[in-house]
Amino acid sequence: METLFPPQIPASERRARRASRPLFPMILFLLAIGSLTTLSGCDWFLSFPKEGTRAPISHNPVLAVGERFGDICTMNVPDHLHRESFSHAIYHHRPILVFFGAPIHCTPCVHEDRIVQGLQGTYHQDMAFIHIDDYEDSEQATVRQWRVHGEPWVAVIDGEGVIRHVIPGDANYYSLNKMVKEVLH
Repeated sequence: METLFPPQIPASERRARRASRPLFPMILFLLAIGSLTTLSGCDWFLSFPKEGTRAPISHNPVLAVGERFGDICTMNVPDHLHRESFSHAIYHHRPILVFFGAPIHCTPCVHEDRIVQGLQGTYHQDMAFIHIDDYEDSEQATVRQWRVHGEPWVAVIDGEGVIRHVIPGDANYYSLNKMVKEVLH
């Protein structure tokens, strides 16, 4: 008579089989899990300048008269975040909110761009708002000087050129607004 159940394997043989299994797949799995938990987030491979350090005085791309918006930004709707350079703002002791992101392939960057535009509408007289599209500027000095390798990133810089706040990843309006107010007052 044929049985439908697999034959029972003695416990000693099961232990021997388990012991003879290669450990490499298990070790690889544990390393992958450890890496994901340790390296999660936008900033795992980034050496972005830290809070309390001086901001790099960069010569970021600025929209020139007659230049097409699409030449320096991948956002589908033109904005006013490409009109002032770091060097100009720092020279004039203007606080700066800088946003690094490429809206063409980063959905949170589109949202962040709109938030920064909203803040610019409120505080444009008091501080500079700068967007660096790291897709269009990926080979330029600005991205290299800031050591940007992920997106989105926002930094709030005071009038003396010191980075006061750094936000890796998606930020919200309320946290950015609070940081801008802190730098302005």
